[in-house]
Amino acid sequence: MENKQMLKKSGGYFIFSLIGVLFFFFTFAGVKLAKEGNIAWTGKYLLGLFGISVLPGILTGGFLCFGIYKWGEVNGAKRIDVKRADAKRTFVRLPRPKHCFLIAWGILFLSWIPAFLAYYPAICSYDITIQIGQIVGNTYNDHHPIAHTLLIALFMKLGSTVFGDTNTGIALLTLLQMLFLSSAFALGIAMLRRRNRHPGIIAVMLLYGMFFPFHLYMSVSITKDTFFSAFMLFQILFLSEILEKRRSDFKIEGWDIGYFLATTGMILFRSNGRYAFAVLLFFLLSAFLFGRSSRLFYGKLLLNSLFGLIAGSILMSVLFNITGAQQGDRREMLSMPIQQLARSMIYHGGVGVLAEDDNTMEEGDKALINDFILNQAYKEYCPDIADPVKSSTNTYVFRYRMKDFMSTYFRLMVQYPGDYLNAVLAVNAGYLSPLDTTHAYINENGKESGLGYIQTRWVAGELAERGIYKDSQWEWLHGKLEWFADENAYLNIPILKYIFVPGTYFWLYLLLAAWLLVFRRFRLLLPLSLVMGYYGTLLLGPTVQLRYLYPVMIILPFLLVQNREGSVAGGSR
Repeated sequence: MENKQMLKKSGGYFIFSLIGVLFFFFTFAGVKLAKEGNIAWTGKYLLGLFGISVLPGILTGGFLCFGIYKWGEVNGAKRIDVKRADAKRTFVRLPRPKHCFLIAWGILFLSWIPAFLAYYPAICSYDITIQIGQIVGNTYNDHHPIAHTLLIALFMKLGSTVFGDTNTGIALLTLLQMLFLSSAFALGIAMLRRRNRHPGIIAVMLLYGMFFPFHLYMSVSITKDTFFSAFMLFQILFLSEILEKRRSDFKIEGWDIGYFLATTGMILFRSNGRYAFAVLLFFLLSAFLFGRSSRLFYGKLLLNSLFGLIAGSILMSVLFNITGAQQGDRREMLSMPIQQLARSMIYHGGVGVLAEDDNTMEEGDKALINDFILNQAYKEYCPDIADPVKSSTNTYVFRYRMKDFMSTYFRLMVQYPGDYLNAVLAVNAGYLSPLDTTHAYINENGKESGLGYIQTRWVAGELAERGIYKDSQWEWLHGKLEWFADENAYLNIPILKYIFVPGTYFWLYLLLAAWLLVFRRFRLLLPLSLVMGYYGTLLLGPTVQLRYLYPVMIILPFLLVQNREGSVAGGSR
């Protein structure tokens, strides 16, 4: 018996089989590239790789799809009214949503306090030394979000003037960050309570927030990515609630205001936030233009989204003017072309790095690359991170010789498509394959600790000059957490390690999208479009890092458990 509220089986099997084939294709390619360092993308090899991916891909995708349709048909035949069924359960024993929020907020915040004490005043890794340099020199630029740099400046000033100790100011900033991130988790848990989800699901989500190790590290790491992650989770939660209620009037509710504020914050705290948001805007515009009966609803949501984008952009301009900030170098946006051109140069430019170098590149193209990548820095090419070459690029060539740059870039793409593809696969291996382990060792240099997948390194000298120093209040726990981070210990956990590795999440999101398509829950693809838009910016970025992945990592569990009504008894468009 076919459930008419589900996608036709032929469509479902095609979607899941396609995902299966792509999964094995990228996994096999990643393994070979990691083992041999290069793939010669001949037609024969491409067909062979595709051939060995088809059977396991179709079998895996087909098996998953069969189970989903069988489950949907059984539950569709029962005509379960989820809301009524849930109402008859013992949910009344749980606190009301508002109280649930406050309780979860407090529990989550307190559960992260041990990490705060261990790393007191914070994990000062990543970009904080650069940002503090901007603060001290009063020379701001937007390479790192000005809003976050000013937040650091505010708390450094607070610590030094009020407490006579900059370290105390950084500790207060860490506590604020912990409160903000835990409030986002708590809202998600309260929303599950509001929708009468099973107490077991709520308990699991609370335990996930308390004990998932990466939350401990990221909650106390002074980095823009923690605030950005919280804003993005807020945005997804508010958007999901708006889509669930689907009001087609102009009444403004708390969810609308929350979504607007979260959008504004997301734009302020990460420069690639607006590019991810553009994907959501595209789908909202499409829904507005073709939604017919829901045009008013999608129009209101589109306006709210645009207002949030505009507000974030205006506030960013205000901060620019207040600080006299300069526009940062745009080389971060060129990470992928830099990797592709550098790889092409060492394989075909006659530069003497590799024995395989065939020196077939034209002299004009070599000249432009030498103008773009200074001091022959392409010889420092590292497949899994763009930074060694990126730090020596001359973006003047891209900005003011755009025609020449694009001509060379696309000519070499046609001439060396395999090298371009290998560059993409190598730098994104961690995002595309659950079997990848290179993501854990990208930043390690054999000299310093704290440079694993979980970064905890301090640049002690520079920070001490600014009055920031390690002052652990729980040295025993600090040692254990450092061991877990330095040893990339999550890789040694059987089976469960796959919830830690970055390559798992891309495929889980694709499967979630397929699930929503099969159950015809098309409007719930909108939050997913924002996440996948952000994921797209990661695939064009310089490397794989936990802090980059963290937003999509914390959002996924809430998307999985938030909406299940339509997927049980049918769908809602």
